[in-house]
Amino acid sequence: MGISIQIVQRDGWDMIGYEGPIDAEAEVHLTQLLPKLGKHLVFNFRNTGTVNSCGVRSWINFMRELQKTPRQIVFQECTGDVVMQMNMIPSFKGSATIQSVYGAYICDSCGHEDNVLFEAGKTLPESNEVELPAKPCPSCGAQMELAEMEEEYFAFLAA
Repeated sequence: MGISIQIVQRDGWDMIGYEGPIDAEAEVHLTQLLPKLGKHLVFNFRNTGTVNSCGVRSWINFMRELQKTPRQIVFQECTGDVVMQMNMIPSFKGSATIQSVYGAYICDSCGHEDNVLFEAGKTLPESNEVELPAKPCPSCGAQMELAEMEEEYFAFLAA
């Protein structure tokens, strides 16, 4: 799967949809993206694939370049792979505000998995010191739990 980056202007914000993996190929795309961006940016990661070490390096360099100019940066619909990188490497997030992240819930009874969107001001915890309520499984009715430990999955909130 290749990389596709779409930019749509909405109410003074550049809405950037990143589709595909953040890998070695990302550097070329991100470098080309820099001169097209304004001061208010929203990155949507809903369709982002895997993130590997070459991609992390490219993304961190991109964020450093972005932050050389004062900007408002927002991340939304961060996938589990993006959340993992934000937790391991704080410079992956940089100065971005997190608007929403996906969390994987799993049912121990039947194995059903479900991605749940946690949104700031609604369901996204304010810190990583939280115990999320169980969620009923749509397949069997048993209680589903977040696949990761809450305090580890939401560690980026403490940074």
